[in-house]
Amino acid sequence: MASATTLIGLGMPAELASAVSDGVNTNVVDATAAGVRTKQAINNVNDTTPTAAELTTSFGAPATVGSGFVGIVKDNDADTNCFVVVSNGTSFFYLKFTKAT
Repeated sequence: MASATTLIGLGMPAELASAVSDGVNTNVVDATAAGVRTKQAINNVNDTTPTAAELTTSFGAPATVGSGFVGIVKDNDADTNCFVVVSNGTSFFYLKFTKAT
């Protein structure tokens, strides 16, 4: 018997969007396929060290997105550089990911 999984406050795959009301999905979900999605910005940022200004252009000011915000920057809509970005409500922090081959 499948169990119900309630997803709250997560970005959800498009196939679930029609079943979601007020950010809550109460349908049965295959949790192994759902994954976690978050906001992705496509912006031309520095290839090694995105600046606070570039990340503000991508998402808005740290105070606006708030503490606990997590987003992804896809650099220049290419398949080369990808950064995960977090905010503490005052500043942005980032990690650059290495492309799998």
